[in-house]
Amino acid sequence: MKAPFSNSFYENHQDDEYMDDFDYGRIQEKRELAAIMFEDMLSKEKGNVVAPDTTGVDFFFLMDFITPDLFNDFALIEQDFLKNCRGRLDEFQKVGWYGEKSFRTTRPLYAMQNNVLRLIYNGAKIGDDYCIELIRNLYKVYHKKEYKQLKRFSRINPDEIFSLSEDEFADSDYPSIGRIMGMCQFMGIELHENCSFMYKLLNNRREDFLAEEDESTEYEMFDVELFNECSEQVDEWLSEQSNKGLSYRKINQKYWETSVFVGYCMRQQGYVDIYPQLCIENNMGLRMQMIRTLAVLKSWKPKREFTFEEVQLYTNIYDLSAALTDVADSFDYEAGYLIGDEIDEIDVEEALFNPANMTVNVRKKPEDNPKKPITNVAPVSKGDVSAEDYLAEIAELRKRLNEKEQENKYLREQYRNTRHSAEETEGLVKKYEAERDELIALREYAYNSEHEDDIVEEDKLPDMEKAIADRKIVIIGGHVNWQNKLKQIFPEWFFVHTDAYKTVNAGMLEGREKVYFFTDYINHISYKKFIAIVREKNIPFGYIGSQNIKNVISQIYQEMGR
Repeated sequence: MKAPFSNSFYENHQDDEYMDDFDYGRIQEKRELAAIMFEDMLSKEKGNVVAPDTTGVDFFFLMDFITPDLFNDFALIEQDFLKNCRGRLDEFQKVGWYGEKSFRTTRPLYAMQNNVLRLIYNGAKIGDDYCIELIRNLYKVYHKKEYKQLKRFSRINPDEIFSLSEDEFADSDYPSIGRIMGMCQFMGIELHENCSFMYKLLNNRREDFLAEEDESTEYEMFDVELFNECSEQVDEWLSEQSNKGLSYRKINQKYWETSVFVGYCMRQQGYVDIYPQLCIENNMGLRMQMIRTLAVLKSWKPKREFTFEEVQLYTNIYDLSAALTDVADSFDYEAGYLIGDEIDEIDVEEALFNPANMTVNVRKKPEDNPKKPITNVAPVSKGDVSAEDYLAEIAELRKRLNEKEQENKYLREQYRNTRHSAEETEGLVKKYEAERDELIALREYAYNSEHEDDIVEEDKLPDMEKAIADRKIVIIGGHVNWQNKLKQIFPEWFFVHTDAYKTVNAGMLEGREKVYFFTDYINHISYKKFIAIVREKNIPFGYIGSQNIKNVISQIYQEMGR
């Protein structure tokens, strides 16, 4: 039986002493493969034959299906797909998610294309005729060599799959294996019963891949003490400059100088100079941006002392990074909605638009009831006129129409400005009312942060835990390991790991006494979704900034346990 890498490799590396990490990893893969095959054989002997879990095959099928040529042609492909299957996107979306290429690890355009490819693949898996034919066509056109080899089979075994998936180095890679196994179902090719172990192999590799992706995209959390230290340092710098009687712009001169250069770069690309600032979702002002930047610098090079001028320069780089990732996040959400992701319940409830309020008259087909022009737009049609006369009249009408459109645009702009001025005060009042509770909670958070180093008496912890154990508390945000530690102590509390909740359901907060946000580990989009629900439900809330479990228990006890 051939493994997904060459046998000669194993034979030429018998002595582990001379192998590097890559070579050793491949040997470990081969040993794992042998174990999977042996486990599969024993399972069959015991009669444990079940339908295979195809998740790993589906995952690797999608991974490298899009070739460079397919990438270039994808706009044409997806438009034809949407024209034929737009009404079934929701159905296709629910067939399966396999952990395909993420917006956090690849180009947004490629990630978007992969999401559309998944919908096509899902449609084919549930038997949609168009999707099956499309997948076959794409495979035939863009994987021509592999297609010609695979179509010769009516039944295929593992050796043959490994052979077909070999590259120029006589190695087989997992995306090729997944692609071949996935295409068999659409080409009427039967998989030999011995292929059963390959599903397990690809499932294991998928889990490894996603674990590595999770690790590489895990949020880097600032140490609380470091963040406080950076906050004090930035405030000290700002205070020193302010005491010199310098203006705000002079105080941060290096930042603004670099911002001008960034603006020129934006203009060179055809964008407005302040474009990065428009894209940042969680911009809390220059002071906070500099604190965050200094915290990153200190995490990167803890032994180095950075100057105020250096921090201002690096803050522009931090802003650009934040803008880039926020654009990707926004595109991820919006593109997801367009191809069938469920819209958050809170967004639906608060929307002014309600399709149920629309009254649509069913129109007959154009051929049954041809449209008649509302007015006679060609008075020159009476009499003996030429085609040039018609063209001249059309050109004149278009000119007049354009003039009217420009006039209407100006009037609409004037109306909008007037209306905005009238509503601005009312809008600010509503905004301040909505944020009043947040300001109070943030004030309490700031107080707790100042007293975070206060010693928590160990002998009082059990009583504190007992007093708040049965309270209906929700913790939103925080690293999964931090949440798990709290879960062990307070199993009745409800914990929300924001990465797992793209869609926010208001029901999850129903009947809760208080909601706590962990400020150092929650993205801005998730925070906005949850705080909107909290406001709507009038649920008391607060903020937690400490990773120290004892301090968290003490804070919540002080606020709720007595």
